Amino acid sequence: MYMQKWGLRAFLAAAAALAALVMAPEVRADDVLSDDDIQSISAKFGGAYGDPAVAKYVTELGNKLVATTSMAGQKFTFTVLNSPVVNAFAMPGGYVFVTRGVIALANNEAELAGVLGHEIGHVTSQHVQARVARGEITSLGARLAKIFGEQLGNARIGAYTGELASVSQLYDIRRYSREQEFQADRLGTETLAKAGYDPHAMATFLASLGAWTRLQNRMAGRPEDYNDFSMFADHPRTPDRVDRAVAEAAGLNGTALDRDPYLARIEGLMFDDDPAFGVLRGKTFFHAALRLAFDLPVGYEVDNGEKALVAENSDHAGLIFDQATETFDGSPEDYISKVWAPKIASRPQHFDVNGMPAATVPGQVTERDGTQQKVRLVAIRYDSKTIYRFLFLIPDENGDRYEKEFQQVVLSFRRLTAEQAAAIKPYRVHVATVAQGDTVESLSARYPYRSFQRDRFLVLNALSPDTRLVAGQKVKLISE
Repeated sequence: MYMQKWGLRAFLAAAAALAALVMAPEVRADDVLSDDDIQSISAKFGGAYGDPAVAKYVTELGNKLVATTSMAGQKFTFTVLNSPVVNAFAMPGGYVFVTRGVIALANNEAELAGVLGHEIGHVTSQHVQARVARGEITSLGARLAKIFGEQLGNARIGAYTGELASVSQLYDIRRYSREQEFQADRLGTETLAKAGYDPHAMATFLASLGAWTRLQNRMAGRPEDYNDFSMFADHPRTPDRVDRAVAEAAGLNGTALDRDPYLARIEGLMFDDDPAFGVLRGKTFFHAALRLAFDLPVGYEVDNGEKALVAENSDHAGLIFDQATETFDGSPEDYISKVWAPKIASRPQHFDVNGMPAATVPGQVTERDGTQQKVRLVAIRYDSKTIYRFLFLIPDENGDRYEKEFQQVVLSFRRLTAEQAAAIKPYRVHVATVAQGDTVESLSARYPYRSFQRDRFLVLNALSPDTRLVAGQKVKLISE
């Protein structure tokens, strides 16, 4: 099972991989992470995007930028992650990761170069070494591993849960300092200029990132300035940061934007979720391969990982959905009480959901700091061989509200027919040339969403609300 969705606070950590790393005293391009480390980190965040042309393009662009830096000649490795999240990060040893979400949001080659240049700047300044070495990871996975291993009686599932619960906004890895971010901005703008690009592109991408974050917040029902679920959480770009980036660029040469060639390169780029691993359409999660669907509450950040779907809201109410890791022939009640959580105090209660037998049980566990955490476990027998599980974390505040909210999630769980599963297609970026008579309204209406079509069109094309399109202008559309 693999699932994935936008908005994660960072791809700055893969808990198991990072916790095991021993930092070298200097950041070099050939010695910190093994191939297994890189594969593990990539796998946490969708793996490498499977388009060789896009991978080759990003690698060539990245190496072009590195050639202008103090680490020219050293090996850097650039990886495009198969994630719609708009994010990028660097790791010790010259490893730079960028998501296809970044590539889709950028509107010219200079903007993508600005993102890569910023991350390269963190490497050349040795920021990534210190950041990971001092990082403190407090993930949902670690919490749940403790819960299962010590209090619910299943250490093996606890260890598994610790691995799978990698929703990145729940990691607390020490962030770059303000001055480190300024330094990476400065180095990034210098790198852009030295490579011939307009260094102002860093500021224009930051503006698009800000607009994207505000739009995502509006769609999720959060305050527009809420940044915990965005790239801003790890790369805090306040207005003065943007102003300073522009000021830094003022004295630098470089003019290239390369918009049209860039748009030609991203034609057909996958946008939003990969249907092979599960997709969110509105508030509904569909998994074509597993032939299932369920509805999620509004306002939750969703991370579809390699083994599970993990979601959390700003109150730290959360859920994990996954498939049982072992074959069990008995009832869902017995599965919970004998296998999943043998130390659970209460006897699970039976119920049915859309023709499938299920069971649920509440519980209360103690966190490391002594606070009590309410949980609810739900097991659903999908067929004779398969059990699916929901684990809900319920904060004391508004607990009744979340019990009802999570109940609706469970009751919406359903099988998909073969025809329904086959109808789920990926969304892709398509570049269109504006014709006479085309308007923002007419083109945005082609976006395959039920709401916010105009807003998505404007943000993805870096256009202002009062924009009037001109015939011959190229714009990004989203369609199947």
